[in-house]
Amino acid sequence: MSDAMYITDQFGQAYLDQLKTIDGYLLEDVLGEGRFGVVYKAKRKDNGASVAIKFLKTWSVPQYAKQNLIQRFELEFMTGQIESDYLIHTIEMGNAAEIPYFVMEYCEGGNLERKINAGLSAEEGINIASGILKGLNALHKNGKIHRDLKPENILFDSMGLPKLSDFGISGHINIQLTVVNQDDKPEQIFGSYAYMAPEQLSPTKRKNTLLPTIDIFSFGVVCYEIFHQSLPFGRWKSHDDIDPYIKRAASGIISPFNNHLDSTWKSIIEMCLQPDREARFQNTEEILNLIEPRPEAYSETVTPTFTLRVLDGEEYGRQYHIHLSDISHLGRLTEDATNEINIKETITNYISRNHATFERIDQYVYLRDGQWKEADGYWKYSKNGTYVNGVKIMKEAGHKMYKDDIITVGNTSIKIF
Repeated sequence: MSDAMYITDQFGQAYLDQLKTIDGYLLEDVLGEGRFGVVYKAKRKDNGASVAIKFLKTWSVPQYAKQNLIQRFELEFMTGQIESDYLIHTIEMGNAAEIPYFVMEYCEGGNLERKINAGLSAEEGINIASGILKGLNALHKNGKIHRDLKPENILFDSMGLPKLSDFGISGHINIQLTVVNQDDKPEQIFGSYAYMAPEQLSPTKRKNTLLPTIDIFSFGVVCYEIFHQSLPFGRWKSHDDIDPYIKRAASGIISPFNNHLDSTWKSIIEMCLQPDREARFQNTEEILNLIEPRPEAYSETVTPTFTLRVLDGEEYGRQYHIHLSDISHLGRLTEDATNEINIKETITNYISRNHATFERIDQYVYLRDGQWKEADGYWKYSKNGTYVNGVKIMKEAGHKMYKDDIITVGNTSIKIF
């Protein structure tokens, strides 16, 4: 079977149903299944250690979206390589009959949904919420946005430590395919709607830049549920509840808080759940500093010779080596592109052709939104804005760059070294 062939639903499901072993692993029970993947518990043949193996259901999307789905799956595997105690660790990746899969650590403690249903003490809730936050922080510091944070995607190891899983595939593809076309199997992401930020769901308010604030809203919903055993914007039992729930979320109408909830966490949840993303926390560092105040870390300024590396986007891993004598332009790659830094973006057009400018002032590097148009005699700003560490660059000012800053343009995140 060639890569170009489309795997049918019948073939893919039948193949997995009869599969008993793969490479050095013995397959056991199905742990969970979603629209895009199915996860099995498995054991290593050599030592009997338990693992989980996730298979990608490439037949679950139209042919035109297949390559994008595979790319997101590969990025999910790479995201699992980030060093953090609060992220599921991926081990190896393979392919069986054109069905991609990867092996990851097995979490025997179940998921957060079960713990919420069983009931949590205030202390347990705070520890879990703090762990989730640290997992998000690790993702965001590496240019990743989860996109689908919910209790089912938060697992627990044998020590009770929360670990984020399912990095980005469901949220990315669901938003692209299902939210735009709600006739396309909406029941399969019913649970995700309750955790999505208003700008993800409203066609008129949808923002075209992928930012940490999406995850921060979802984090607020999860935290409310941890402390209250209910969702923050009212009833959620059937599809008839979707519209009123979403309207309450878009209006910022939060259900009453438990009187015994710690005041710090109440304030955190309220700010996370702001319907306007610019009124929320802009990054997880802001929240971490509220619950675990830390001395401000030293940041090293970027010199005029620096490297940009794509952390999330269509050209994951690509590097741009820049020696800045004056200015360098960044924009979307087009046939007539004249930028020194051309970012490939074919799925969307959220990156402007003349999106941003790096400028050298003395021995420092500044980033400005937009570019100077000499022929027209004015400064042209980008359509969707330029962000550094989740914060939008003000139009009239340059932003001084520091090593390890994360630049976000459209759906692409870039780290500066």
